[in-house]
Amino acid sequence: MKNPSLIILLISAISLLTTCNRTGHTDWAQFRGNNASGIASDASEPPIVFGEDENLLWKIDLPVGSSSPVLRENHIYLTAYVEENKELQTLCIERTTGQVLWSKSVYPEKFEKPHAVADPAPATIAADAAGIYVYFASYGIMHLDHEGTLKWEFPLPVPENVLYGNPSSPVIMDNKLILKLDYGPADERCLLALDKMNGEVIWKSLIQDNSPLVNYGYPGYSTPVRMQNQVIVHRCGGIAAYSLEDGSPIWWLQIMTNGIGTPVIHDGVIYISAWMELSEAERRGKYFTYDKFDKLVEDFDLNGDKLIGLEEIPEDLMLFSRPGAEELESTSFSVRRIFRGMDKDKNGLADESEWTNSYNYWNGVADDFGLMAIPSGLKGELTLNDILWMQMEKTPEVPSPIAYAGCIFMVKDGGWVTCMDAKSGEVYYQEKTGVTGPYIASPVLAKGKMYLSSYNGTITVIEAGKTPRKISENKLHGKIMATPAIAGKNLYIRTSEHLYAFK
Repeated sequence: MKNPSLIILLISAISLLTTCNRTGHTDWAQFRGNNASGIASDASEPPIVFGEDENLLWKIDLPVGSSSPVLRENHIYLTAYVEENKELQTLCIERTTGQVLWSKSVYPEKFEKPHAVADPAPATIAADAAGIYVYFASYGIMHLDHEGTLKWEFPLPVPENVLYGNPSSPVIMDNKLILKLDYGPADERCLLALDKMNGEVIWKSLIQDNSPLVNYGYPGYSTPVRMQNQVIVHRCGGIAAYSLEDGSPIWWLQIMTNGIGTPVIHDGVIYISAWMELSEAERRGKYFTYDKFDKLVEDFDLNGDKLIGLEEIPEDLMLFSRPGAEELESTSFSVRRIFRGMDKDKNGLADESEWTNSYNYWNGVADDFGLMAIPSGLKGELTLNDILWMQMEKTPEVPSPIAYAGCIFMVKDGGWVTCMDAKSGEVYYQEKTGVTGPYIASPVLAKGKMYLSSYNGTITVIEAGKTPRKISENKLHGKIMATPAIAGKNLYIRTSEHLYAFK
């Protein structure tokens, strides 16, 4: 044998290929796959045309839930909520048949308050060789092995007096399970690192500076991502990086963002869609035309007392709206809803001082923000001068961006797709897909094709290039809030009614 090392290498490669061919599987083991990128492995080639009767491998009924499917070897894992039993479920499903292999249920005494269109099972599971890690804000964290046996659990208090609950998903980084608990008072919001094998706390780091959004009760929804040995967090009221080793803050930037979209990393740059209700001019309502109290009185003072009562404010005088998502509850915000906070003396009337103070507050938080590019290697407190660029139009509220082939892609309500140059932020195009309505699920990508899932159940497949090209539209039953998963030749999509596997 002239070159035993080469022979051993070839045997190992053949063994690996044989294993891959036998299972046909690659993993998608957390929210949006590898480091939440939304991009499938190079070996993945899912169908681009599919539907109820086309390229369908199987379809099963599911309980309510908006967590995304994750894939580990031959298993699919997801969570669900059975309202009549007040039951939170963890489900293990066989990937090739759709058979439910096992389920694990917990019955919390109290439940978090989810968004009007969501549910108490929004956080996506994280999986590795040792098992799965499940987070319910109404219960805490559980580590189960792949047969469903509980290995450890870490109880957490149920979020109270928090707008919309906590859908942030756990992620695995080295020996640590990382979870962002971005809700409640500023001095309680934290980034938590547990030993993934035994559930013991390795470190806990506060993640909040004071922010008007935090004081108002907003949680941060995004999932942390990793950049080298840093944990990147898009939090309510800002963006920050923490040491993976000990949780110490490395850099931080305070901005007006709700902390919803999960960051993506591309060529050493962090891309984050900073969004809040007032961060774009097209969403701001006519309220902002009434900076002068005299004009307000002239238009709406019905009884001539030079004051404004709640009933005198028109219902359609809006603080903000969400163009393209009007069908969802609470997408528009009438000025009537801020009247109680405006009326400081609680006499049921707003005088000039009360109106002006309220206007100055809301006008002060109505900053222009959007998709931001942040370089690596920063330290300490940042300002906007430290970022590479920001694109402030058509920023999505919920869907996270995709970074691919030197471009950044994002999709927002109304079916708007934006493609930008990753280095400069130059916009290559902003076009509508033709599929309108809200967009909650994040886009995913395989083989240069991007899958855009509308809330109303249509998945549009487009070419991920610098010019817009639509490939297909695919309609399914039910609403889509969960982000699809891709592995091998299979595409997995959860709707409000079913879990689909396409081939």
